[in-house]
Amino acid sequence: MAKALRFALSTTSKYIASPGKSSSKVFQNHCNAVFNSHVQRATYSLMTASKVPCASCSIVQRASYGTEVDKEISKFLDKEIQFESSRSSQSLPKVPGFEVVADGGDLTFTKATGAEKVVVRLSVNGAVDSIMSENDQEKSDEPPQMVCKPPFEVELSKGDGKILALQCSFPSQDQMFEDAQYQGQGQEAEQIDDQFEIQEVAIHGGEWKDTTFSVSAATMDAELFDLLMDMLDERGINDEFIGHLVDYCTAYENKQYVGFLNNLKSFADK
Repeated sequence: MAKALRFALSTTSKYIASPGKSSSKVFQNHCNAVFNSHVQRATYSLMTASKVPCASCSIVQRASYGTEVDKEISKFLDKEIQFESSRSSQSLPKVPGFEVVADGGDLTFTKATGAEKVVVRLSVNGAVDSIMSENDQEKSDEPPQMVCKPPFEVELSKGDGKILALQCSFPSQDQMFEDAQYQGQGQEAEQIDDQFEIQEVAIHGGEWKDTTFSVSAATMDAELFDLLMDMLDERGINDEFIGHLVDYCTAYENKQYVGFLNNLKSFADK
């Protein structure tokens, strides 16, 4: 600013000496132009400086993301992750004869014999339940055993594009308990020999759609139901396979759960 004033004063004599001009008016216009140009530069500099992010403000903003609840969640997850990790094994169990493909909560088990293919599809999401044995009831201070028994779909194909699809499920704990009660009271009850049961059957060309016609096992002829169960048994979908399937799903779901807990803790720690 001082340089601008000195420049204005140094040029005053030139305008006073100029003939035929109003020296005071010319001098005033020149000073105003010089002054305004520097004011505009100062204003622009202030506006530019205001756009530069403040480092301390950014740090405060980032630190404000964490709350007391977030800290409590993180503290709780430290113990939960340690506990769940102690219950899981490093490697997943094997399912003999089947190749396994995992995609998040979905699992696909495949076995091919010549042109025939057996595919078992399921999801472990929401399929974990607790099982209390008599020994567990005596130890009330210990948590119950968690087992993953998801409903699953079996697809049988013989290479011609047609697929026989059977939706299967495990008997509920309530159903098994009621059957045991009836038998204990001397009442007749339907004995469930198999570890799983067919719920619905359909034949489609590659995808079970909402419009696909299906037959419920509840209305199916009992002899046909037994024959379909025998068909699955011949292709390796039997009690032995179900045992391996439950072990695999339980271990896999536990690993997915531990991964979820670690991701949740990372989110809470931000």
